[in-house]
Amino acid sequence: MRLALIINRFDPQTDNQPYDREYTVDWEQHETVLDLLLKTRREDPSLAFRRSCRSSICGSCAMVIADRSRLACHTLVREVAGDGGSLTIKPLPGFRQLKDLVVEMDPFFDALKRVLPWVIIVPQHNGLVSPEDSERIEPPATCILCGVCDAEVRQSGSVTPAALVKTVRLAVDPRDALGTERMKITGLTEEGLQTFRELLASVCPKGIKLPPVTLE
Repeated sequence: MRLALIINRFDPQTDNQPYDREYTVDWEQHETVLDLLLKTRREDPSLAFRRSCRSSICGSCAMVIADRSRLACHTLVREVAGDGGSLTIKPLPGFRQLKDLVVEMDPFFDALKRVLPWVIIVPQHNGLVSPEDSERIEPPATCILCGVCDAEVRQSGSVTPAALVKTVRLAVDPRDALGTERMKITGLTEEGLQTFRELLASVCPKGIKLPPVTLE
């Protein structure tokens, strides 16, 4: 099958503003959007995008595919190709476009650093975690830092969506000395947290469902 692949291009050294370029690509039922991008780059080596694991683990291939932020390696072409045989790909919104589908991630990681995204060990804690606590920690711990939630969710708190996921993951960890005190920096109400929880589950490529956590 043949597809018109429309990619938003931008090279700061030669372009004044982004533009769309159309490529014609053959594809098969089992192929992902990342497969198509790799094919396209073989024909046009100037095309820039990030990718690494091809297993939905590294989060580096996040981009807008068919008007929604997704992972290119996790998105099958047959699920997003338009009826007219076309597919549009753009860089993640809310991030500065560096070149083509590559965006600047420094502000994203700076926001994570501000919430101290590591376990501050409780003194004399033996490091053991109960099965019940593990079940609460695991969902937010599966975050791959792809940036999709930051691109898709506009929440009213004082931390970014990905930083909030990391904050919740640490707040429910019994080994962390700060515990639920961490939630105070989010600036969220119970209603705001619930709204974010619902939005996250609908846009996150990993389908993360945040566990209950107190804001007090």
